[in-house]
Amino acid sequence: MDGLKDLIAEHKIKIGILIVIMTVALIMSLITKPSDSAPLEPLSEQKDKLEISTEVTTEVPAKKEMIVDVKGAVKHGGVYRTDQSKRVVDIIDLAEPLSNADMEAVNLSMQLTDQMVIYVPYKGEVKEEKFEMYGQTTTKNDSEGQVVNINTATESELQNIPGIGPKKAADILMYREQHNGFKSKEEIKEIKGIGDKTYMTLEPFIEL
Repeated sequence: MDGLKDLIAEHKIKIGILIVIMTVALIMSLITKPSDSAPLEPLSEQKDKLEISTEVTTEVPAKKEMIVDVKGAVKHGGVYRTDQSKRVVDIIDLAEPLSNADMEAVNLSMQLTDQMVIYVPYKGEVKEEKFEMYGQTTTKNDSEGQVVNINTATESELQNIPGIGPKKAADILMYREQHNGFKSKEEIKEIKGIGDKTYMTLEPFIEL
């Protein structure tokens, strides 16, 4: 027993150093113990996902471009490029209607369509069936710019011409029968209510 005590006393410094080393080793092992949480994704993969997410949230649908033609009682008539969100009133505002423009004959709320002809009549030009001219403009655009033969068309086919309503169509048929057909497109101006300005809007849609 005394020998054991002498042995411990002789090596107590070495024993103390060993205890310190073991204690430090235990503490280090606790600090560096792997976490139970899931491993982090590589930085490159995180960047790819972030870019994909950004592309999805910032994508905006492209608006369909359309071209419309403005004629009649406006300061700046001609072709306008626009998109599907606009209406007739937006384009007429750009064209600046004249003081003698008959805005009551125009459907300002109408949705624009590609290749649409917007005609603003002068005051006094449209005396009856005021809204039919503009309504027929829509029909013409829906029929993709069909040209009507005024010497062979039926009454309903004549109404596909912008500005021609039931009464004007009947007048055209009567004149055609009485004069054995039209000799020229300009002869349609002989119909009551179709003057030079109205003929300008009809001419692209009629033929012999």
